[in-house]
Amino acid sequence: MKLKKLITSFFLTGSIVLTWGQNPALKTHYNSPATNWENEALPVGNGHIGAMVFGGVDEDVILVNEKTLWSGGPGKNPDYNGGHRRTPAENHRTLQHIRNTLQEKMTDFTATQSAGIDANGKVIAHDYAPEDDGLKSHILDLTGNRDDFGSYQQLSNIHIGSNPATSAGYSRYARELDIDNAVAKTTYLQNGINYTREYFVSHPDNIIVIRLTADKRGSLSHTFYFTSPQESILISVRDNVITLEGRPADHGDDGLKFVQQMIIIPTGGTISNDGNQIKVKNADEILLISSAATNYHQSMNAGFNYFSSINPRNTVENTIHKAVQKTYTQLLDTHIRDYKSLYGRMSISLGNAANINNKTTDELLKGYKDGTNTPAENLYLEQLYYQFGRYLLISSSRKGSLPANLQGIWAKGLTPPWNADYHTNINVQMNYWLAQQTNLSDCHIPVIEYTKSLVSRGRLTAQHYYCKQDGSPVRGWVIHHENNIWGNTAPGNWYTAFYFPAAAAWMCQDIWEYYQFNQDIEFLRDYYPIMTDAALFWVDNLWCDSRDGTLVANPSYSPEHGPYSLGASADQAIIWELFDMVIKASDTLKYDTPELQEIKKAKDQLAGPRIGLAGQLMEWKDELLMDITGDNGHRHVNHLHWLHPGSRIVSGRSAEEDLYAKAMQTTLNTRGDGGTGWSKAWKINFWARLHDGNRAHKLVQEILKESTLTNLFDTHPPFQIDGNFGATSGMTEMLVQSHGGYIELLPSLPDAWTSGSFKGIKARGNFEIEAEWNDGKITSLKITSESGNDCVVKYNGKTFSFPTTAGTTYDLSNKTKF
Repeated sequence: MKLKKLITSFFLTGSIVLTWGQNPALKTHYNSPATNWENEALPVGNGHIGAMVFGGVDEDVILVNEKTLWSGGPGKNPDYNGGHRRTPAENHRTLQHIRNTLQEKMTDFTATQSAGIDANGKVIAHDYAPEDDGLKSHILDLTGNRDDFGSYQQLSNIHIGSNPATSAGYSRYARELDIDNAVAKTTYLQNGINYTREYFVSHPDNIIVIRLTADKRGSLSHTFYFTSPQESILISVRDNVITLEGRPADHGDDGLKFVQQMIIIPTGGTISNDGNQIKVKNADEILLISSAATNYHQSMNAGFNYFSSINPRNTVENTIHKAVQKTYTQLLDTHIRDYKSLYGRMSISLGNAANINNKTTDELLKGYKDGTNTPAENLYLEQLYYQFGRYLLISSSRKGSLPANLQGIWAKGLTPPWNADYHTNINVQMNYWLAQQTNLSDCHIPVIEYTKSLVSRGRLTAQHYYCKQDGSPVRGWVIHHENNIWGNTAPGNWYTAFYFPAAAAWMCQDIWEYYQFNQDIEFLRDYYPIMTDAALFWVDNLWCDSRDGTLVANPSYSPEHGPYSLGASADQAIIWELFDMVIKASDTLKYDTPELQEIKKAKDQLAGPRIGLAGQLMEWKDELLMDITGDNGHRHVNHLHWLHPGSRIVSGRSAEEDLYAKAMQTTLNTRGDGGTGWSKAWKINFWARLHDGNRAHKLVQEILKESTLTNLFDTHPPFQIDGNFGATSGMTEMLVQSHGGYIELLPSLPDAWTSGSFKGIKARGNFEIEAEWNDGKITSLKITSESGNDCVVKYNGKTFSFPTTAGTTYDLSNKTKF
């Protein structure tokens, strides 16, 4: 790679205070076994298979998931139609009635109850009246059928029991997850013998690997067996292999089939079968290799065929056969090389971060909350938490897998919270905010492919539920806020959340983000029709508001925070962003079509963001009292989509945008810093984009103090993984932003991060950035241009640009200052 010196009057030259070799090892570690999967067990995974390690001594349990194991769908009901209910004609009549009723209601409200300022300068505002029973009944008529929606489900538990059972005590217990290498480990001393267990899930080999060792020969005697919450299963043992096979309880013979096997390979000692168990006595070492698969097939067309003809047992047997040809060292080395090919793309060092006193992770969390940690320990915990987010994405989202769901890839039982599904009114989108920024582009592909898989059914849903203002058919495709792996695109049935046709538009942002960060023109060409058709749905589905002639969503429901109205700000922001993305993509591809002109015209007529008399960014088109008061700190702040993850409002880009940014600060202050884990995570991103690093860091503190479990999982409560991903994204936004048409460096650096460094953060335009800072000022900067675009850099309020050559690194460190 070329290296060029760019001489500019850009940065204040300073001494380099950090080197990459000083980064501390990042591990979560504990001094007792886990007793609860959600709070304490350690997650490992490869995108296809997930496992939670408990690390018990006399009885170790490893909870296992396979990403495609779902109930419901066509395996339960061969006539499954994606959740559609009633006939298109009935739904269209209902929709038109609701639209006209809401238009009358909004027109009357604006005429008689608009916010105003009284003689004392106080803002007087009112709330929309709740929907009456008649309107509510019609709205409920637009819900979908969830009878066959299904749920993500646990596959099994691997048990490793002592043989014979022992009551002997143990000491020097340690349990850890090595984030840098994606390997979990348990160690303890028992009867004078040191025991070690190592666990990892390999992506290249698609296997779970567990190795048991001791420092005294012949000391390993264990029983191995499966249990499962699944009801329709058969467990069998042959030689040194245990097989679990079955189907979800609600599936027939033509539905989903799953298989898991584990092979037990002892070194020394004896091995025998006992019913459905395998017993090993007096071994020197024991190697366990397990794999799992189903016959699920992701449908990408209107055939809606979700089951492969390939027998999953053959798949698993072939996988294990290949794996046992390799030594443990070979399996481990292959796994670590693969993991580090992703994880190693990006590094971060927060000053003097260090766990000097080797505190356990639960002790670090307690000290962080109580204020008894040293500053270095707090920085270590924040750095660990940051990289833990990247670790989780690598472990739960890989090419060829389904995307990370509400719990990533980890779930216990048959009915996890919210079905561990794909909620698309914030949650699954938040799962992927960190993907491009933190240089994990490969891990982004599953959610983009998932979006593509919804299009065919989404076209049917658009026709089934929607029509134009004049009653004629709409074009394009649509989805709603709850989605499964069976192509459910119909609305849900939860009154305060189900109506969210903006979901498809929001999902398209992943396509555009992938292009912006990677500049892959062929990728954009391939996925452009998906974006365009989502935009055409909204061109047709928008309603002309008779109050002012603007185009609005109707009905419109601010996510999980009603009431029903016209043109709620969240919907308008998402639609604007989609139109803007399609226009920019068309320009990139040099496309100019009649459909594009329709999109441009609709974008110009959209109702946009508004600032209320009380100074807040309005959540609804009318200024409501609940907007001014913050409605008891409601967790959803989706109407700030204009700021993040959208790009309509960029703080510091123009005087007009700064007025909106100030209004958003008012909104966030009114709502407060509380909320669920994911809500706090989003607020980190908001405050970072508002250039308030200390407030963003306060939210980092809040999420670690109040919404983080002992194993560092985010909690809603209960466990939801989006908060982990969103927090890592927000912490990255504090260091680099590029959504405003330029690369902004250290835009929201908090006082707590006075010195530090990072390497490998990505910026839009396909730039990779390496920087160090001391006393809050950049001392070293290198930018690598991967695509040869012009580079525009902003720092400390000043901007400069320069042309680049693809594959060249530009050193901006020397003789530079602002």
